[in-house]
Amino acid sequence: MERRALLAQRLATQRLTAAPADPVAVVGEALAVQSQDAPMARWSIGMRSGTPGPEVAAAVDRGRIVRTHVLRPTWHYVLPVDLRWLLALSAARIERSMGARHRQLRITEPVVERAFEVIRAAITEQGPLTRRRLHPLLPTTGFPEQGQVVGHLLMLAELRELVVSGPSAGDQHTYALMDDVVPPATPRPREDLVRELTARFFAGHGPASIRELTRWAAVTQAEIRRALDELGLASVTFDGVELWWDPAAVHEETRPRRAHLLPTFDEATLTYLAPSWQRTDGHPMGDRPPTYARVGGGVVICDLAEVGLWQRRATGATTRVTLALSPAVSAPQRQAIIAEAQRLADFEGRPLELAD
Repeated sequence: MERRALLAQRLATQRLTAAPADPVAVVGEALAVQSQDAPMARWSIGMRSGTPGPEVAAAVDRGRIVRTHVLRPTWHYVLPVDLRWLLALSAARIERSMGARHRQLRITEPVVERAFEVIRAAITEQGPLTRRRLHPLLPTTGFPEQGQVVGHLLMLAELRELVVSGPSAGDQHTYALMDDVVPPATPRPREDLVRELTARFFAGHGPASIRELTRWAAVTQAEIRRALDELGLASVTFDGVELWWDPAAVHEETRPRRAHLLPTFDEATLTYLAPSWQRTDGHPMGDRPPTYARVGGGVVICDLAEVGLWQRRATGATTRVTLALSPAVSAPQRQAIIAEAQRLADFEGRPLELAD
């Protein structure tokens, strides 16, 4: 498979150039959407669904999409029906990976048990609560920065199926009791869970490699290979790496777009190791590796190449988009990029303010 055809297939598979779908369907097809930068994660969903920002936010507020820690020690949007089996697959490994940090924070099992009692009682009595409201209620450990202790206690409460995201409270998210939001699930053998994870990852992200799936979720290469033996997916070798996808899940390109403003943590930028987007001459990052510390922005893709960076700032009155583009960008390409910036502003319901 030629590089450009492969990159184009990924965009269509992820509905960036295919027919839009309901935000819930978009998250279900992706299985999980990384969302520590929540406004930009909603834009990722909006690009694929074609729906305005308030509709995406409403799906989260109504519990049709939940935001929690799963698959890796970071936030993700997932569907309630998928959350418990994904936690069964990944929670224990995530928790083990944080063991050293918890010892530094002096978080012991008695502290966790006490914190869970407090969280359960407070939410039962008062309804979904913000982290700010829960913070003073949670036990201290003697670690000087209690905010870090609170963050990890709440993450453990998510991983152990006590809490999940509730409706927003202004500009803050809340925690609700998981049993009030997420349906119960019947326990399943791990091999069944790995098989479903493998099938849905390659259906929603393919063509992709086994290594890309092991970076994406807490599974091993051996587990994935056993699942692939049973799934009958298509594969191709590119630059010596085998890439897999589900032919039945490849969407037709019906919304061809020259340009995309992809957030730093978008599934189309973060998932893949190779082939990645090639940078044009004069790219503002040069040949430096990408940085994942940037929030509120990401990379500019145009004509299947990375041509620059973008940054968004909501001022209240406008959506300000700052572009840093390669000098190789042509005038028609620039107009396509500006059109995408306008689409972001429309998504957020504000006038666009463009800056260079």
